[in-house]
Amino acid sequence: MPALREHLAGYVTTWPARLFVADALRRGRGTLRPMASPEVGAGLLLEDEHRRLSEAELFYVTADITRLVRQAAPSLRNKWDIQPHDLPAPTGFMLFAEPMAEYVREDGKRIDVVAVSWGGTELVTSGTGGLWVTFWTVTDFAAIRRLARAAGASAAEAELTAHQQNAELTWDNELYLPWGSTSVTIAPGEGGRVIDPTSIAAAETTLGWLQTVHAGWIFSTPNTLTETTEEHLPRTQRIRAERAGHRASPVRVVSISRKSSPRSVRRGEPTGRKVSVQFPVAPFFRRQAYGPGHQLRKLIPIAGHWRGPLDAPVRITQKVNVVDTAPTPGSE
Repeated sequence: MPALREHLAGYVTTWPARLFVADALRRGRGTLRPMASPEVGAGLLLEDEHRRLSEAELFYVTADITRLVRQAAPSLRNKWDIQPHDLPAPTGFMLFAEPMAEYVREDGKRIDVVAVSWGGTELVTSGTGGLWVTFWTVTDFAAIRRLARAAGASAAEAELTAHQQNAELTWDNELYLPWGSTSVTIAPGEGGRVIDPTSIAAAETTLGWLQTVHAGWIFSTPNTLTETTEEHLPRTQRIRAERAGHRASPVRVVSISRKSSPRSVRRGEPTGRKVSVQFPVAPFFRRQAYGPGHQLRKLIPIAGHWRGPLDAPVRITQKVNVVDTAPTPGSE
């Protein structure tokens, strides 16, 4: 993962990256677009992202935790009052072992969102400050090779060009999250407009992705369901990262906790409501009181479990969630 970050941080300083982002801006792609020419805007965006990647603390979310994160994320809908202390690190780069989201591109190709980076930004002026979040997808090398071949390159040349001019991941989209904001402004289309720095600036798709990222942040902070271990960089890799100006702290790996929690397996906890059947409860988040006099609140993850008497019949509702297409405006 440190090598991936190193490659990405280097890639965003290259001319192919600038051409790619400038073309995306010219086409009206992306959520946050600088008020400048596509070429200048691309430079501003990539310089800002290079700083975040270089300063980022690294997180790797295992496959089982990724699935848990995605299951629990819907319970965070509209819970956007995020503060700096809710993050596992002020600046970070988080890689998921499985896609954290996916959507279908215009040509019918499924695109997997597998990573997210976050941190401050110099492109948005806000009185309270906020967070820039960038989403990364798996690079479609096959499509890049096809374009090179169509331009007359040989198979070997197309393969070489695809990997020389692209990184393993591709910048897909971004959003801006002011600290403590509960309002959302859905990003405009090709015309664009000046964003409100006090409101979350996101697209229909990325707003849903933010729920999953928020869940990932919560699972990366101390809780009873997961544990975070540190994987230190080999000495040579650490020295190379430091020479390149990158943060060389250990990679934090988020995985299932080996400590069993009696609350996570307990059935039929009393709620004041009589239950005559057994049914599964998906993972979710709950606001927990803490601090002096229990006056503060924080979101904590609650494991999936069974509710109802042990000898009661099982009831499983038939609910199908389609997760391989992007949301469309007005679909919710």
